[in-house]
Amino acid sequence: MKFTSASTSKSYSNLLFATVIISALTLSACGDSKEVSFNSGGMTQVSRAGASSVPDDLKKLVYPGATASGSQSASENGKDANDHSRYLNLSTSDSIEKVAVWYEAALKKEGWNIEKNEAMGNLVTLSGTLKDAEVAINIADDSGKTSIIVNQSTSLGAIPDDEAVENFKPNKEVPPTD
Repeated sequence: MKFTSASTSKSYSNLLFATVIISALTLSACGDSKEVSFNSGGMTQVSRAGASSVPDDLKKLVYPGATASGSQSASENGKDANDHSRYLNLSTSDSIEKVAVWYEAALKKEGWNIEKNEAMGNLVTLSGTLKDAEVAINIADDSGKTSIIVNQSTSLGAIPDDEAVENFKPNKEVPPTD
């Protein structure tokens, strides 16, 4: 799956969010099982619950001392698969401000370009890019605890570079538009 527009990327995010909800319900119905996976629409979806739910590629973005409650992953299937999205839910007793400062420093240390750092009441949103990847971190007050949601996605070829746009030639897969 190659993203070619912001609306397609938003649809992908909406699909992931719906999958998170469905998977959470499925996990709660599975008793002692800590993982549920399934294939749908050319994607492999994996939901994990509990402290061991952190995907390997998000371990550097786990706030120190935070408790993981669950994660959701969606990865494109196939030999040329390049698209994936990871969602992780964490909580801590540290303040929103302290958590936001840590995440900004951690993202910069890993080479992320911070594009947004916005505080709105009891919510801080950070977002950034690194090559073909995007990250969004929401930090919010949740009844005396601080809830952290980390969403990281990669879509190779999602945004063409200037040369590719200038040299684009319509074809059977991508016909001309008006």
